[in-house]
Amino acid sequence: MDRSYILKNKNNSDLLGLDYAYAYEWCNNSITSYIHHFDVSKRLINAFLSIDTMLSTDKLRFGMGKDIDNKLLKSIFETRDVKSYFFAPIFSDNVLWGWIGLEDCTSERIWEEEEISVLHTIIKSLGIRLSQTATVSKLERTIEKFNFFMSSSNQAMWEFDIETEKTNFSLNWFGILGYTNEEINNIPDFWSRIFSADDMKQIIRDFRDFVSGKVERFEGNTRIIHKKGHAISAKYSGLLKLNKNGVPKKVIGTYMDISELVEKEKQLVLSEAKYRFIAENTTDLICQHSKDGNLVYVSSLSNDVIGYDFEELIHKCPWDFIHKRDLGNIKKYYHSIVKNQQIETITFRFKKNDGSYIWLETATKVMLDSEKNIIGFQTSSRDISKRIKADKEMKAAFLKERMFNELKSNFVSIASHQFRTPLTVIYSNAELLELKINHQEKDLPNDGNVIISRIKNEVERMTELMNNILVFGKQEAKKIEKVIQPIDLNEFIETLTSTYFNKEGGAKIKVVKKGVKKTFFSDESLIVHILTNVINNAFKYSVGKPDPELIISYLKDKIEIQVVDYGLGIPKKDIPNLFTSFFRASNTNSIIGSGLGLVIVKQFTELLNGTVELKTKENFGTTIKLTFPYEHQ
Repeated sequence: MDRSYILKNKNNSDLLGLDYAYAYEWCNNSITSYIHHFDVSKRLINAFLSIDTMLSTDKLRFGMGKDIDNKLLKSIFETRDVKSYFFAPIFSDNVLWGWIGLEDCTSERIWEEEEISVLHTIIKSLGIRLSQTATVSKLERTIEKFNFFMSSSNQAMWEFDIETEKTNFSLNWFGILGYTNEEINNIPDFWSRIFSADDMKQIIRDFRDFVSGKVERFEGNTRIIHKKGHAISAKYSGLLKLNKNGVPKKVIGTYMDISELVEKEKQLVLSEAKYRFIAENTTDLICQHSKDGNLVYVSSLSNDVIGYDFEELIHKCPWDFIHKRDLGNIKKYYHSIVKNQQIETITFRFKKNDGSYIWLETATKVMLDSEKNIIGFQTSSRDISKRIKADKEMKAAFLKERMFNELKSNFVSIASHQFRTPLTVIYSNAELLELKINHQEKDLPNDGNVIISRIKNEVERMTELMNNILVFGKQEAKKIEKVIQPIDLNEFIETLTSTYFNKEGGAKIKVVKKGVKKTFFSDESLIVHILTNVINNAFKYSVGKPDPELIISYLKDKIEIQVVDYGLGIPKKDIPNLFTSFFRASNTNSIIGSGLGLVIVKQFTELLNGTVELKTKENFGTTIKLTFPYEHQ
């Protein structure tokens, strides 16, 4: 032959399709090589793809170049000056490995059967050799990996022949016990050297039971003695091999040095004992949660803190016990913990076993595995209900103090203004009266009466202001005591209106009664304060308008008193503040008042278990409705 070459199937599998590549080429002297000629190489590979149907079935193709029927291959042969050719597939483990091509460039060879048979046999042997090489290489890699695994895992193998009662030891025993392979083979009864007498007896009993079939497994933990004299913790196991008749032939087993693992387990047990001691003796409730949040550990303090035995809470979801108003914050807190993986603290309400809620302050720490993946959470919770209550009381005290300070400021401002005005009027009128007396004016009697009337009116205003302030002060100081007694409301209203409001020559209040009169139980003095303030306002803010009305309605289970005026009314923006101390509507600046009347009305009405409703419209008047139960509880 003048030229031989190999094309390899890169896929090396029938399932993946064929993909040929030039792998090797040899040429005789003066014969051109085409392995590096890209165009011819590519065309040759394509030509093979066109005839691989025949060759992939392990059939040969040979003949003279001029007789080839494949146009592409014939063109290549002409370029390569091929006179005769021989193509044969190479199979390795029944997989198409590649092709071999032989070319004669000097003569037109007629292939004889003996040549064809010899070439076919040689090419088949190539496939067998390839398979052997691959198998040996794979086995060497497997043995290398196995030896590496055995040495890195601190394991040593042994093989016991049941018939000869001899044991073969692997090389790794030196790494575990310090004995070389030669020392092991030269020490009679090596097993008794590395075990204590008691351990040896037990292992022999277990081994015999395993070989006889009494037990299914030969495995356990023991202690083996190092060459230097110290003991090593070891784990042993064995596998029984039977002959074709099912008779035990040998046992293959391993011994693994687990000293480090045993030590770590001891440290883990010690750490867990320390953790349990701390968890059970701290005042905080310690819990551990799975990744999905369910409880997997609860310290015994749970009964003291939340009223549940720790066994009741295992595998429960703590979210089921959290107040629904706090769940939104808890979910945000959980996502923050997962994202940041840092210790964070939150407060929330937790439902106890008796149905009541307590405030818990909880710190959460993320638990991670060796690869930094979240495997759970650890929480530490304490009852802070007393602290929350104290904080609320302190805030309420601060708020009350601030309101008191504002009240004092308003009182000083209002009182100074309200006292100054009547005192100025009284003083100026006293001077005027003195001046007229000194000059002995003729019209003194008439003018004196006018001046004296002015002084009386201002004194009455001051008296009203002082009364309201004194009453308000008593109510704020909680010094008002109720005296409940039966009241004939019709007679009471008639006396009240005639005494205080229906004066001759002035405006009068119209009284309307509805329903059948019933006895009304209440505190008469408080009712006087309530009605005088409401009726006084009705007159004060409706000067020049129709007279106010007082409507009494005896209903089935309550009594209703309405005071209606047709005066100034109240601006819409001022209505929310009407029952605030010292507040006055913006359209009453020219009318003298303390800003305490409605506050007293509301406080005293509620003290008598009643309610106050107010309806008003600016420039159209105001209606105040007071409702009281007949019987005071």
